[in-house]
Amino acid sequence: MTKIALIDRYGAFLSAKEGRFQLYVKSERIWDVAPVELEAIVFTIPGASISAAAVKLANDYGIDIVFMDKGKPLARLVQASYGSTLKTWLHQLKKAHRREERLRLAVAFAEGKIHNQRVVLYEYYKYFKTSGKRYHHIASSVNRLEELLSKLESTSSVDEVRRLEAQAARYYWATVASLLPAEVGFKLRIPRSRQAPGVELDAFNRALNVGYGVLKRAVWRAVFMAGLNPYVSFLHKPRAGKMTLVFDLMEEFRPIAVDRPLIAAFRKNCKQFEGLKNDEREATRAVWKTVANRLYESKPPLNNLILEQARLLARHVRGTCQYKPYKAKW
Repeated sequence: MTKIALIDRYGAFLSAKEGRFQLYVKSERIWDVAPVELEAIVFTIPGASISAAAVKLANDYGIDIVFMDKGKPLARLVQASYGSTLKTWLHQLKKAHRREERLRLAVAFAEGKIHNQRVVLYEYYKYFKTSGKRYHHIASSVNRLEELLSKLESTSSVDEVRRLEAQAARYYWATVASLLPAEVGFKLRIPRSRQAPGVELDAFNRALNVGYGVLKRAVWRAVFMAGLNPYVSFLHKPRAGKMTLVFDLMEEFRPIAVDRPLIAAFRKNCKQFEGLKNDEREATRAVWKTVANRLYESKPPLNNLILEQARLLARHVRGTCQYKPYKAKW
């Protein structure tokens, strides 16, 4: 099974010996892993280090090395041969400068996201209906998302696509709030970028922030592997230093890879995530485990589907096929 090696302990040192990775904290060996067991090595704190031998071993096996801070990817190590993707970048830039191409892809990304949000809500609609619980509010949101999906087909600008996506998000998150235990305190989605100073986020919003960081790492990797430029986007406005294409491709996977497993986990046992309010390591690990299990243990693995979508997008920008969004089945 593919694994992520999460390095989140201060003083940790990752080394390589006899073709295997070894993690030490002070003089204690924490684990010993063969490179074939890993897809990624993720550092989530500044107080950890890695040897040159471990970097080389990871490079030899194509293992992703990523550095994150508070759930946000900071940097990754890239193979020197990555520059061979220039031709795809040039095609991507040409597509991004054509209004009709930007609109076509923006619609596709939003369509995938709203469809998958509807899938998440529809599952709970069916469950609530068969169990005799109040379900009409869920049915109403499912229908509204369907209406917004139909409107996407006639949009004439990317700004209009963004407005429809925002409307869908309001219906979606209001319904998600009704699915969670009241003690969680989730009322609406507040991304980290919109958190007001001095305002404390509830545990579910914090879990989403961490979970989207896990997803972002996977999508970022897929974008690199597909030879795409992460800074040239279609749905999101390009911004200096922001990997906006990664955000584009993330959209259709957010509901299925992150929202759905976290909603289920909070409904089952929200207590395990209470420590997120204090940035406790075990609570953060619980989020990582929940989302990583969804990425790597679903059938087929979502991680593979993300890579397939990135490669499909690369073929689209090169003009050899048409991009179609990922749509989860009911």
